[in-house]
Amino acid sequence: MDKNNIFDSNILNANSSEIRLKVLNAIKTLCYEKKEFTLVSGRKSDFYIDLRRISFDGDYLYYIGKLLYDELTTLNDRMSYDVIAGVPVGGLPLVASILIASFLDNNPLKSVVIRKERKGYGKGNMIEPVQFLGKDAKIVIIEDVVTTGGSILNAVNNARNEGYIIDSAVCIVDREEGGKENLLKNGISLVSLFTRADILLPQ
Repeated sequence: MDKNNIFDSNILNANSSEIRLKVLNAIKTLCYEKKEFTLVSGRKSDFYIDLRRISFDGDYLYYIGKLLYDELTTLNDRMSYDVIAGVPVGGLPLVASILIASFLDNNPLKSVVIRKERKGYGKGNMIEPVQFLGKDAKIVIIEDVVTTGGSILNAVNNARNEGYIIDSAVCIVDREEGGKENLLKNGISLVSLFTRADILLPQ
């Protein structure tokens, strides 16, 4: 692959529809695999979407961050939030890419990491860095792929137990296997860039 053809020097001025198409094509060609897998939820599936193929790749990460940032900007028109938070590990590069996109838009955001469990050393914080979180701070969760929503709910419960507010999450792909509905039952509205239907739609 010729990397000189991947990065367009005008990408900072590209419109969202162009970027969306680039990311969707990358997911279909690089991340989607048709075979039987066992998902983290324990469910069996006849396909797998490994978004780390592009979210850990500098050729695509900016595109992803721009789309997620645009979605967060739209979200902020309806409700306010203080920080964004990644779900380890897939959500962490996504958060970094969003921070870069927000900086380029002269609207720098702040982010935190919500641990899966409290560490038994150092300060023992569940969320880092706590300096970005005031009392009753509102957090938006960022995730790569959602199936049942279990990873998001774990992060949400850990943050809520620390006294923070979470009622929204944004992901790249919703596999449309009950995760959105499960999250809604727990007070979390899920917004996705793409759905199972988008990914499985023929080229």
